[in-house]
Amino acid sequence: MSEYTSTRLGFERAMKWSLTGPPEDAKLYAEGTAVPTFSHVMNGQRIAYDTYVEGIATWRAKISDYKPSVEEFLRDGDQLAARMTGTIKVDGTDTAFESFMFAKIDKESGRMEWLIERSVWGPMGAEPEHGVN
Repeated sequence: MSEYTSTRLGFERAMKWSLTGPPEDAKLYAEGTAVPTFSHVMNGQRIAYDTYVEGIATWRAKISDYKPSVEEFLRDGDQLAARMTGTIKVDGTDTAFESFMFAKIDKESGRMEWLIERSVWGPMGAEPEHGVN
């Protein structure tokens, strides 16, 4: 079982790793936390594995500070559920976010098969501007 999907602290480390580090290492993150057939649904938009890796690299290039905190975490067999809050500095702008995540975990490797995420974010101290309906 992967350390990144078996405990709250492990999952928090994985989320921190996702958007920190050099953009060219995005694939290393994806390989460590997701199976090659992985897909991500972010706010209703389905993202295939290769596009997911490209997106991580793009975000890593924009971010100068990222502090995720996994507030709630539940792992039951091959299912994972988590709620995460935190702050992120994107292109110099301080931003707050909240995410709800649901994943299916590969039983052999402990890596994610898919992840469904619903997130909202916006300027610190203000109502979210992104991800709201």
